Amino acid sequence: MEITTSIRMRQIEDDCQKRGISTETLMENAGRAVAVFTRHLLEQKNGSRVLILAGAGNNGGDGLVAGRYLQSWGEDVSIFKPFRDTQKNKTISDGLKLPENIFTDLTKLEERLADADIVIDALLGTGASRPLEGIYKQALQMAAAVKSTRPEMQVLAVDLPSGLNADTGQADAACLKADFTLSLGVAKQGLFTHCGLELSGVVSVVDIGIPPGLTSDIHTHLIEKDWVRGILPVRSAHANKGSFGRVMIVAGSKRYIGAAMLAGSAAMRTGAGLVTLALPQSLTGTVSAKIPEAIYLLLPEVSCGIPDSSASRLILSELGKYDVLLIGPGLGQSAYSARLVSEVLSNLPAGIKVVIDADALNILAAIPDWWLEYKFDAILTPHPGEMGRLTKTTAESVQSDRFGICRESARKWGKTIILKGAGTIISSPQGETLCNPAANPVLASAGTGDVLAGIISGLLGQGLNLFEAAGLGVNLHSAAAEALRNEMGDAGVLASDLLLKLPVIIKELKQG
Repeated sequence: MEITTSIRMRQIEDDCQKRGISTETLMENAGRAVAVFTRHLLEQKNGSRVLILAGAGNNGGDGLVAGRYLQSWGEDVSIFKPFRDTQKNKTISDGLKLPENIFTDLTKLEERLADADIVIDALLGTGASRPLEGIYKQALQMAAAVKSTRPEMQVLAVDLPSGLNADTGQADAACLKADFTLSLGVAKQGLFTHCGLELSGVVSVVDIGIPPGLTSDIHTHLIEKDWVRGILPVRSAHANKGSFGRVMIVAGSKRYIGAAMLAGSAAMRTGAGLVTLALPQSLTGTVSAKIPEAIYLLLPEVSCGIPDSSASRLILSELGKYDVLLIGPGLGQSAYSARLVSEVLSNLPAGIKVVIDADALNILAAIPDWWLEYKFDAILTPHPGEMGRLTKTTAESVQSDRFGICRESARKWGKTIILKGAGTIISSPQGETLCNPAANPVLASAGTGDVLAGIISGLLGQGLNLFEAAGLGVNLHSAAAEALRNEMGDAGVLASDLLLKLPVIIKELKQG
């Protein structure tokens, strides 16, 4: 599914007009699609009462057209229309044969909400550019209050819920949570990240008559199951462990022993043929008891806290035998770790695929213009806090423009970026962007990021390129979490619980 910004959508609509497809035509197509979808919902719940919240702009026009169709089909339609119409909306309003059911006051709105089967939110759509206020805010709050007492009343948002930012997924406090969102022409990216995932319900996209050629330059897509199945590594019955990649993981420290275990296990559970854990010698016994299948590269201990190059030299002496390097989980940010990361990344063998995670990201963030030092492409896996440090801003600033910051950082740094969070975003240096439409509290716990990094490393070992491995890894990670959530609930699920789910999820995807 293509997804786009509000600015690009306006450009597409302008291009339609240049081709002789008027705004009124697009609105007519959109409104009819909303009406068809609404009628389907009514049939499912054996209802007939529709309440439309219609704003003064194009989104309101879509709602008015929907009302006209629903009325002609015999449904019980009423319309809350608090402001004077634009000229084209007035034409639509004049065509509605229910003047007594078009009203402007909140008292009447409260009465109609009390028995509505479906509320169509057509107040603002992509027109929300500032905090909600006045009668729009009051109407949405009133609808939300009734929804809390009458959960059987369904809310259908036209294009996107009013008060949700189409680009960032940030939402006004008064934004009305939808059960369904019918996105028009092309889905808006804000539906799938930050607050958008929680507020949009089930998202569908309808054709409103935009010629396909006008969207051919959109390079942002949702991760969907067909794409996932299409790039899953194929495993021949005649293969051997060398066929599925050799992965070295530089991870773990005395304080974060589990990070190495989680990352290494995840790489194996995803299908890597051979995994080597490079970690301090004193940790090997503990970790090997959990992962006897791994190979261990025993790194020298830090002597009196004084960093030296012996560990990095040992790693680099072996690294030429490997296809993938994952560096960072649980390393800590000591002077020893900083030197280790810097020396290894500065002397990588040609052709190796690299994943930089966790503490290695924070070490990079402390190096001025680090991307000029490390010019090779690599997968970086920051959460918003780490991304804030890498971009010299804050987590809040990152969250305010997740798509924009991820895309621009990937381009500027020449790296493949995974910006983790609700609606994880993946961007390549060439501008390709994927969004994984998932948010799950199961993943809001320690160690799940180590599992993700291990999954991606295992996929890289099986031949996927950086962008594919990043997108597929994020999707498998969230699918495993969703399966656990369905079985065990939101709380108490551990990062290690994800590990045994990974082969099951992969099997289910392959079986379709």
